[in-house]
Amino acid sequence: MWDILRRWLIGDLGNPGVFEYQAMHLYTVLAVAAVCILAGIVGFSRRMEAGKKRKLLYAVSWFQIGFEIFWRLIFLLLRGDSILSWWPCYPCNVGGILLPIIALTNWEKGKKMFYLFGFVGGIITFAIPDGIFCRDVMVFPILKSVLQHTGILLIPVLEYAIGTYRPTLKHMSWVTVGLLIHLVNSEGITRLLGFTGDYMFFRSGMPFVIPGVPQFVTLSVVGLVVLVLLSVASDPKGSMEFIRSLRKKRV
Repeated sequence: MWDILRRWLIGDLGNPGVFEYQAMHLYTVLAVAAVCILAGIVGFSRRMEAGKKRKLLYAVSWFQIGFEIFWRLIFLLLRGDSILSWWPCYPCNVGGILLPIIALTNWEKGKKMFYLFGFVGGIITFAIPDGIFCRDVMVFPILKSVLQHTGILLIPVLEYAIGTYRPTLKHMSWVTVGLLIHLVNSEGITRLLGFTGDYMFFRSGMPFVIPGVPQFVTLSVVGLVVLVLLSVASDPKGSMEFIRSLRKKRV
């Protein structure tokens, strides 16, 4: 029994392969979408008290922090990963740690810097799950990725629905600072620690590839455009007022 549990925890059950866009992946996406929609409904609900909504946000955040510690311990003690594996190399690893801390401390600048990109990163991960669904059963490493990315979707959704977070175009300077922090971490600090992976997906086989143009350029431009459009869509009135204020300053 313990051997089966250990193999499940380290991801050694089932058959290896590429199972993206197959049943397990598609059912996972539907389940995550349902959870996010339900969270949005609860957050927007006028029947539930604001205090109870905050408690739900705190519960999600504390679970996220506990799970981030738990899966690292599993990978360290059972799978034999190095202690350096605790370092959050990928932006979503950073988001999995930062977003719940930001929510619990109500750090407004942190929300501006990391929430929107974390949300977009979660969406992209489920849409293009590069290397996640690598077994034909839901082993723990797959579940780990699913729960981690669900958390970085849920926290911004809840805060948006509750009304304690509203992305807007005037916050794009803060979003850019957050992106630079991710860049320094994924392309700088990780190299100093001896990691060599493509943690920002600047060199991977991702879409948005233009022949002759470095992928980091196309991904950066597409990413900024998406973040700007989402900011405008989330707060059209405030974003338009911000644009008008910039025009007045130029005049």
